[in-house]
Amino acid sequence: MFVFGLILLVLAVIGLTVSARLKVFDAPAAGTDRSGRRGDAGETLEPRRNRTPNHIVRWVSTGLGALGVIFLVLSSFFALDPGQAAVLRGQFTRAVDGIETSEGLHTKAPWDDVIEFDVRNQQVKYIADGRTTDNAGGLPDGAQITVQDKEGVSANIDVTVQYSIARDAVGDIYRVYRDEEGLRQKLILNDIRSVVRDVPGNFTTLEVLTDRPAVRAAVVKALEAKWEGKGLIVEDVSLQEIRYPDTVTTAFADAQQAQIAVTTEQAKLDATKVSAQQKVVQAQAEADANALLNSSLTPSILQQRYLDTLKELAAAGNLVITDGTNSQILVQR
Repeated sequence: MFVFGLILLVLAVIGLTVSARLKVFDAPAAGTDRSGRRGDAGETLEPRRNRTPNHIVRWVSTGLGALGVIFLVLSSFFALDPGQAAVLRGQFTRAVDGIETSEGLHTKAPWDDVIEFDVRNQQVKYIADGRTTDNAGGLPDGAQITVQDKEGVSANIDVTVQYSIARDAVGDIYRVYRDEEGLRQKLILNDIRSVVRDVPGNFTTLEVLTDRPAVRAAVVKALEAKWEGKGLIVEDVSLQEIRYPDTVTTAFADAQQAQIAVTTEQAKLDATKVSAQQKVVQAQAEADANALLNSSLTPSILQQRYLDTLKELAAAGNLVITDGTNSQILVQR
């Protein structure tokens, strides 16, 4: 806009200069030619003064100048919404003349360009063949990422990474990558592929298949380390699908069934052991009780219990004294 306004001003100055130097020419009068020779009646007529070209140039030049001033004024203002930050770049020097991170209307030098950066959450997606649209109808940034785990088994991973640009880092980002597209192509896309490709190498096949949160956490940590000090913030990482070859997934399914069977049998064995242990404990308790009882029945205690029993029978009138044979000696009622 600044260059266009400047061009209009230059044209206006040129037009006004030409208009000031443009001579008013004499238009021939009616009945004469341009040299003023006599007409048919033999009389000589005075030529007319024609100022029309001069006026046209002057008015056009004035209009161009007014438009130029308007464009220059408009090029001194710019607006940012809440999700934007901007770098002010000298149009001729290409140097950073300022950074603006707040929303609203701002002023600048007319010759400064505004390089805008989106500081909202953004996504990078690597899905399937790279041509399959997502639920929102958008295309991914690339195809699935092929990885190799700790055991050397290959798999394909669909991944979505959410990131944002730090507002106060847009100046440094511009100096290195020039604009947001350069940042995305030269750093973000390459780093995501590199990290997602390397991290599964620290996990076994079983861990990758069964402990996806641990793999995801490792990817987040690696990305944060890689982007430290570069003005990028990792918001989220989603490992949407991990595809191993059919032979691997079939073997994993069989192993799961076998593990389930082992777990079931182990549970049964544990239950049997617990039941047996309960019986042992119960038997031991009874034996301990009997041993305690037997150890407490001394001859004197037995004699005392015998005498007590006799007293109880005598009181009830059921005491029978014999000589140890079948003949009754004495019955007391």
